[in-house]
Amino acid sequence: KDPRQVGVAELGEETRSKMCEVREETGPGTMEARLATLEAIVRQQQGEIQHLRNRVGMLEAEAGHVPASNKRAKLAPPPADAFSPLGDEAVSYCASYLGACDLVQLGRTCRRFGAGRDGGRPSLVDGAARQIFHETATADEKECLARYEGGETHVKLLKELEGLRKPLELDILFRGISHFGSTATIQFIHCNDGYVYDKGSAISSHIMRSGRHYANFKATQMASDEINIGIIRPLLKKNDRMDSEFHPVCWDDFRTRYDSDVDFTIRASHWGDGNVNCCTYYGVDGSCWWSSGEGTCNEGDREWSGNGAMGFDPCTIGLLLDLNAGTLTVYKNSRRLGVMKRGLTGEYCWMVTLLTECIISVERDVPPE
Repeated sequence: KDPRQVGVAELGEETRSKMCEVREETGPGTMEARLATLEAIVRQQQGEIQHLRNRVGMLEAEAGHVPASNKRAKLAPPPADAFSPLGDEAVSYCASYLGACDLVQLGRTCRRFGAGRDGGRPSLVDGAARQIFHETATADEKECLARYEGGETHVKLLKELEGLRKPLELDILFRGISHFGSTATIQFIHCNDGYVYDKGSAISSHIMRSGRHYANFKATQMASDEINIGIIRPLLKKNDRMDSEFHPVCWDDFRTRYDSDVDFTIRASHWGDGNVNCCTYYGVDGSCWWSSGEGTCNEGDREWSGNGAMGFDPCTIGLLLDLNAGTLTVYKNSRRLGVMKRGLTGEYCWMVTLLTECIISVERDVPPE
């Protein structure tokens, strides 16, 4: 019962007897004594009511509910493993609502979630990632993300799927290049902040490992058509300096020439047997340039069936990298020009190298019919 509704009948025997004594005393000389007695009764009642309140608070705390008006009652601490009553299947189902980064954090909370299980079974978080990937990825996305043999986790594969669904970015910038409005658009200016640049490069960090990938490169505000658009092996920029130079289309030994600023070894095991480590479409005459980065290139053999120049008017160059067929096909303003390069294997990233002032934006798309 609410302590605030406690009646006289529920008070202690001593309290009731004192109240009777007060009622029996009716003489005028007893007024001060009656007042003192009543004050004592009130104090005793307050004590008994507070005792009842404390008891109610303890009972509610044991039941897992703390009323807003009761500041003293405290909840018992939760168990060390709040998911311990749940089976592995239930935990995996709950984890299937998380993204790749959240699954990584969940796997770090305790061994039960992050470590492999008996019989060579994957961890709970990796099992959840596998379920998410196979239930949500389309057939084309699965083709673009063929799983590597030898220990690639499904959490890593899920992270790659999330990256495949994001807009493309030219987020690895070198000297002379800066973003213009967004990370999907770059600009090159010969004179910037008192410095003079003759060329500049930008690369996307998104790695294409298998399947078909198509991107549109829209060129505007062109001073000329000295523009190189193509693919390059995944790389790691060793520093955040914006004055680092990197011009792979200008040097056929770019892997050793820029070794102090760029690391190509991080994904070299996924390059396959081919030696085409950089391949671009040159806007001036539409020719193809490729190199191994170690001294081998196609100097003097750049023509391909259908090659055509960009011209000086703003245009859109589309590239289709088909890693199933090992080809790179060029489109201009949604019109197919032809297959520029064959024999491509392994992983690549999109890249742009500019020798003229212009603005380039990149966008993931589907190939024109």
